[in-house]
Amino acid sequence: MINNILAGIIVLATLLFGAVEVWSAAAILMLVFAAGLFWSITKGGLDGDLPENTGRLFLVALIFCGYIGLQLIPLPSAVVSFISPGTARIRDFYSISGMNVMPLSLDPYLTIHELLRTAAFFMVFFISAIVFRDREKLTRMIIILTVFGFCLAVFAIVQKATWNDKIYWFRELTAGGEPFGPFVNRNHFAGFISMLVPLGLGYTLTRESREKFIFFGFLTVIMTLSLIFSLSRGGIVSFFASMSLFSMLVVITRVQTRKMWAVAAFLIIVASYLVYLGIDPVIDRFFETDITKEQRIVVWQATLTAFWDFWLTGTGLGTFIDIFHLYSPASLQSIYDHAHNDYLEYMLETGAIGLTLVLAFAGLLLYPFAKADFKGKRGMIRIAVISSVFSMAVHSIFDFNLHILSNLLLFAVVLGMLLSLSISPEEKYHRRTSQRRASTKGRDTGAEASDKVEDWEMGMKNQ
Repeated sequence: MINNILAGIIVLATLLFGAVEVWSAAAILMLVFAAGLFWSITKGGLDGDLPENTGRLFLVALIFCGYIGLQLIPLPSAVVSFISPGTARIRDFYSISGMNVMPLSLDPYLTIHELLRTAAFFMVFFISAIVFRDREKLTRMIIILTVFGFCLAVFAIVQKATWNDKIYWFRELTAGGEPFGPFVNRNHFAGFISMLVPLGLGYTLTRESREKFIFFGFLTVIMTLSLIFSLSRGGIVSFFASMSLFSMLVVITRVQTRKMWAVAAFLIIVASYLVYLGIDPVIDRFFETDITKEQRIVVWQATLTAFWDFWLTGTGLGTFIDIFHLYSPASLQSIYDHAHNDYLEYMLETGAIGLTLVLAFAGLLLYPFAKADFKGKRGMIRIAVISSVFSMAVHSIFDFNLHILSNLLLFAVVLGMLLSLSISPEEKYHRRTSQRRASTKGRDTGAEASDKVEDWEMGMKNQ
């Protein structure tokens, strides 16, 4: 039940303009925390072995949230002056009288808001990681997301073709933007869909029924076309990056030749559709880019400059908009509320301490997955999930998708899938057994044992 609730929350958050407005973000956060409370009370999925490193990941997440909470606590000015001289100087400059105590965050209100979003992210992540150990629930979630992604793609294309300067044909743009689908910014639509395309492709390649193979392949192709027609440069680059990783893993893991040809056919079909429907706007979009005049480069440089003044503790999560104008060069023609690079923005806001915790979390998450097997159906789903994560990792270099609540929650679900698909205790047992048999009798090879694990654990043939 909880996986259906999570899917419903993601769908609702996406349809509510990505849940970027105060009212929609508040509603979605309330639903997430209510779902987490319900799941905790019912103790859903807590029985049995947890994925590897779950306890350590929970500890790091708890420390990170505690650290953000520390940014909100008023500390003696002498302490702040010692650990964050930049924060002390700014607060002294803008205060009418001297301050005896001050928080590390330059804007506690924004930090509280981001702390709630961070807590929601971790809640969705851990629920997903535990619930999706059940292969049926994992498969059902991928199906729901793929079908929803297709519906979202069709809506976005139709709305673009009949555009009347209003989202849903009735919601006016009060602050401008470059909308596509329900998102005010086309880059955020592309970021959302680019996480779904690898999942849809991976699920398609696990289908033995020709009808299901064609059906889900068609859904994935339409999602891909909508991503490209959004004309988001970051989204297109991240899509090709994720497909490159997907193809590389398919090749180096030596899966069935039929799967390799299927991936190639998918890319050829997408390219053919683009040529048929018109690829000129996409090419023109990239020709507009002049790296010497790209303002994002200037923003990144200014963000790095600001980081060195707050390198240890940061300016406070969510405070980029408060601090950047002090470092913004005169050449910038706009007011930037985000760095258009999630990595640099988090560095500035959380400092070296926050960066260390994020890297520790990423390392603990990826380490057990790196030891996993990529062969067979379970391996194909693993390839799809890691490619989905890689897509957002690349796109975050150019944009701020992780500050869009719908995209953040979808990313939490995908990361939860990643952890749930790390090598399981049953797989470890079968590997040890196969190795023991191979060394003594030579009857069972590692590949045969891997196939047995998949058929026993995933059981995807009849779905």
